[in-house]
Amino acid sequence: MSIEKPPRSAAAIVVGCVGFLFVAGYAVFGMLQVLVLDPLAEVPDMTLEEIYIHAARSNETMHVWVVVMLLGPGLLLGLGSLVLSCRRGATWVQSAAVAAGLLFLGGFPFFWAWFGVGMNVADAFGTRGGDHTGWGALMWATSGCAALVLLLLAVWVGVRSGVRAWWARRAALAQANLADSTHSEA
Repeated sequence: MSIEKPPRSAAAIVVGCVGFLFVAGYAVFGMLQVLVLDPLAEVPDMTLEEIYIHAARSNETMHVWVVVMLLGPGLLLGLGSLVLSCRRGATWVQSAAVAAGLLFLGGFPFFWAWFGVGMNVADAFGTRGGDHTGWGALMWATSGCAALVLLLLAVWVGVRSGVRAWWARRAALAQANLADSTHSEA
């Protein structure tokens, strides 16, 4: 006698792959935004190398390693979500929830990485801090949409389990009524 293993869900694997691409893209684009695009937009008349050199001379280090340490784990976490979606018994809802949760939580390390580098560039060049490319808004919108997806998934799971429980109660009552009616005839 063998124990039957639950099958792998193709939908969960597809959602996991898409989620991995979104999470990895979020992490990579976040690093690109913080380290390259925003400094170039803040000081448009200089190259990236000149910006970094001038910031270092102004005693404002760019802390590339901090950005990589904050946003780099997003790649590993995205890979972990892909592995979770490939396990037996995983559902598409679980895969989507893990990916959406990682995208939602990715906004926090993006802010910490972006704030430090943006402040250093602003102090070195006497400019204002903040987003100079507009791409930061895309990152925030992605995190916000991920929060909305998490909320919708929670509602989906709650309504679905509530409907299943209602039908189970109704079937149990019908079974009990059917059993009572057969006993009363005898």
